[in-house]
Amino acid sequence: LIPAGQYVFEASLEASYSANSNTNSVTTVNAGNLLGTSASLSFTNRNLGKEGIKWTSSVRAGVEFNLKPDRNDRKNLINSNELGLSNTFIIPRFLFPFKKLNGNPKYSQPQTFVNLNTSLINRINLFNLQSANLGYGFTWHTRRNGEFTFKLLNVEFAKLYNQTDSFTKTLEQNPFLKYSFNTALVAGNLNASYSISRTNPKFANRQYSFKSNLEESGLVCQAFNLFEKYIRKFIKLDFEYSHSRSRPKSALIFRSFVGAGVPLFKDTSLPFFKQYFGGGSNSMRGWPVRGIGRGSQPLAPYATSRFNDRTGDLQFETNLEYRYNIAQLIPNTMLLKGALFIDAGNVWNLRNSKTSGTDSAQFQFKNFWRDLGINAGAGFRLDFNYFVIRLDLGFRFKRPEMAYVKNGWKIPSLSFNDVFQKLFAKGENDEYRKWRYENFNFTIGINYPF
Repeated sequence: LIPAGQYVFEASLEASYSANSNTNSVTTVNAGNLLGTSASLSFTNRNLGKEGIKWTSSVRAGVEFNLKPDRNDRKNLINSNELGLSNTFIIPRFLFPFKKLNGNPKYSQPQTFVNLNTSLINRINLFNLQSANLGYGFTWHTRRNGEFTFKLLNVEFAKLYNQTDSFTKTLEQNPFLKYSFNTALVAGNLNASYSISRTNPKFANRQYSFKSNLEESGLVCQAFNLFEKYIRKFIKLDFEYSHSRSRPKSALIFRSFVGAGVPLFKDTSLPFFKQYFGGGSNSMRGWPVRGIGRGSQPLAPYATSRFNDRTGDLQFETNLEYRYNIAQLIPNTMLLKGALFIDAGNVWNLRNSKTSGTDSAQFQFKNFWRDLGINAGAGFRLDFNYFVIRLDLGFRFKRPEMAYVKNGWKIPSLSFNDVFQKLFAKGENDEYRKWRYENFNFTIGINYPF
């Protein structure tokens, strides 16, 4: 054991801001200008039972405010709120059924973990969601610095209730959403992941990392006809690779991710809390969170009340970012950095879900390039050594919803004379708001995206 205080208390605050997005509300028209804030408190006992068991208990509460009322003057100040509780126990050895592996040099730093989590989410004028999770598994390291995680038991239950009439109509109009957004039980006995991060022995400035994850749900329940009403049956597999080349004052980083979840038996899709999504500060930065896809599906028209969250069973994404130093603002404390980046990707359904005409959300190899979204942009970073505050401006150059017009290529109409008006104009100028909704996204992030 490392000498340290046995008890630890921690508190943290988080904040996020999203402007000019239709993606978060059904009943509130143009529900942009969303300010989210959350707080968490945690307590850790590093030596529970005098056996080196680490127990962490935490509570998290968050609320998202709508800073702009809709055009019917209904001031829905609160857009959503959330309350969560979690408990984690980490035992520094293997427990049942792998006790015999303790002391084996092939399995270094063995740990057994138990996770107990529950949360309540209220999406105002949409739905309420209660969820609970139980996990039991193991982690260990290999001789090549790889880390394995194996969950012997993983159970997640999500109860969807208090759905509004407008949200119910949205589900009826979009069959794929109807199968995704419902009460669901995930119960799996196969959940494994592997990660490794290494430095090139010949070039110390070159590093790479690889992560993979395999998850299964419902196979045992299917064999014994258990929980047929709620159990969701699927297999989900994803891979992530990143490579970086660093210099004293700059770095070039490449990342690629691909993941797919396959519904099994009569299931049509993954449950929505297991689906993939793109957009936001750590993904496709030209789109808001859950704002891109599925496939070539069109965006909801600007200033409409259509539910626009985008999730899917399959995701591909690749990113390229060049980081460079600009100026040392405070010696040894704060460094201003810049970045240029390109993101490409999308999410799809594995089974067809046509919305209108030829617009399809289903993945097909022949349409892969046509459906791919591409954005480019620039950003600034304030590096405080211990953490980084990141500001990114992303512009969409290839839009999947316009796939049938020049394969989606469309350069944002931005000139020197109107750049500041289009990016930063306030007030009720619908022309600029619509331009930002269709072409641009601004994100604030903590630490690097990858």
